[in-house]
Amino acid sequence: MNDPMAEKTLGTRRIFEGRALTIDIVDIELPTGRTSTREILRHHGAVCILAQRPDGAFILVNQYRKAVEKTLLECVAGCMEPGESPDSAALRETREESGYEVESLVALGQSLPAPGYCDEVHYHFYARLKPMAGALQLDTDENLCPVALTAEAIDSAIEDGTIDDGKTIILWNFYQRALRRGIL
Repeated sequence: MNDPMAEKTLGTRRIFEGRALTIDIVDIELPTGRTSTREILRHHGAVCILAQRPDGAFILVNQYRKAVEKTLLECVAGCMEPGESPDSAALRETREESGYEVESLVALGQSLPAPGYCDEVHYHFYARLKPMAGALQLDTDENLCPVALTAEAIDSAIEDGTIDDGKTIILWNFYQRALRRGIL
C-alpha cells in the first residue's frame, strides 16, 4: 500500500556508530516536493519484561540513568543483541537482571518509544517466574538492584510519579489490558 504521507529518502550519512546505537542524517523529499533532513538514531531494539514471582509479587529494578541523572524504578529490560529474537532476549534479560528463570513467557505487544527521531522498537512481555532466584548476571556496566512490588504498589507508584519510566508505564498498561481480555 502506498502511503501518501511517505517521505522519500534521497541519501544517508552515518555520523556516529557506537556499541548500542548509530546516528544517521537522512536527506528526504516531502510529498510536497520540498526537501529536508532527518536525524535518526538507529537501535537494535529492546525487550521490556513484567516479571511475576509465584507468590504474586512483581520484580522491577532500581536503575541509575545517567541521561536524567537519577535512579528510576523500571521493569526488567534490556537491549537485544544483533540477530537475537525478542523472546530469547526477554529470557536472557530476565535471568540477568532478576536472577530468576522464566517458567512461561507471553508477548503483550510492541511500542515505539521515540519515533520522531529513533527507530527503536520495544517488545513487551509478561514472564511468570520459577520459584527460586539465582545470582544476578549483570553486564559489567550495569548499575541496578531488583525490588519486589505488589500490583497495588505498582499502581500507586505510577499514580504518584515514583514510576515515571515510559516503557514501564506502557508495559503495565499492556498487562492490565491482557488481564481484562483474559489472556493472562
